[in-house]
Amino acid sequence: MSNLFLRHGEVQNEKDVFYANLPGYYLSSKGKMQAKDAARNIKKLFNIEKIITSPLLRARQTASIVNEELKIDIEVSRNIIEWSGPYEWIGKTIEEIKLTDSFKNYNNNPLNLKNTLESLKNVHDRFKLDYEKYENTLFVSHQDTIRAFTYYYLEEKDFTKNRPVHCEIQSIENKVINSY
Repeated sequence: MSNLFLRHGEVQNEKDVFYANLPGYYLSSKGKMQAKDAARNIKKLFNIEKIITSPLLRARQTASIVNEELKIDIEVSRNIIEWSGPYEWIGKTIEEIKLTDSFKNYNNNPLNLKNTLESLKNVHDRFKLDYEKYENTLFVSHQDTIRAFTYYYLEEKDFTKNRPVHCEIQSIENKVINSY
């Protein structure tokens, strides 16, 4: 058995802003249902012994809903918190972001972004600190955080390839990402 990744459920975001690592964004009704569905699949398919979650509300809510099925220990770790992204994006709408030069870089080659508080390589490094400590663990985290970790961990060539959707379950087996 290996560790699993789970992106948090859909977030309540009426203004459609880039919330990155801003606090206070909570799961929508749909996000709660996504977490319940993921929990049933995880319980049916895997033997998970521990949950590690990002401290952001949406991830903690997802972990808590999943744990209603699994009934195991949950630990909060800042090592798997969301990447902050380009600092000029935070709090702006997606439409505003699409007008920036960094949006083109993000879609084509986010590894070249210079206007961030943290590199994607650093995101990988901090996530790896937790990932390698545990087995049979579910990591409830965020899209870009999971992407950064799997990209560097698997030595992939295309960062844009892995974009987990809300509550997508992923594992790494034999240097390949599997989605469930």
